Amino acid sequence: MTTTETQPASFRSPEEVTVGTVVFDRDADTVAVVREVKGLMVDLERPTGLTWDVAYGRLRPGTEREGRQLQALAKLQRARMRGMP
Repeated sequence: MTTTETQPASFRSPEEVTVGTVVFDRDADTVAVVREVKGLMVDLERPTGLTWDVAYGRLRPGTEREGRQLQALAKLQRARMRGMP
């Protein structure tokens, strides 16, 4: 049995976007965490260290499932870093 999760709508203003929030970037088709809000642009980061800027209007709040996926990716990245010589 599966459940469906309703995806939230886009942010209506940059003031709605807060640092540390999990968001989905429609342009990059990926989930990330907000690092900084700079006017109309938002600086995002993945647990792998990848960062990029995107217009706030291209973002929507991440779902609970997407947040869990991001946490799992962060855990995997930490394990990979420990295994490096």
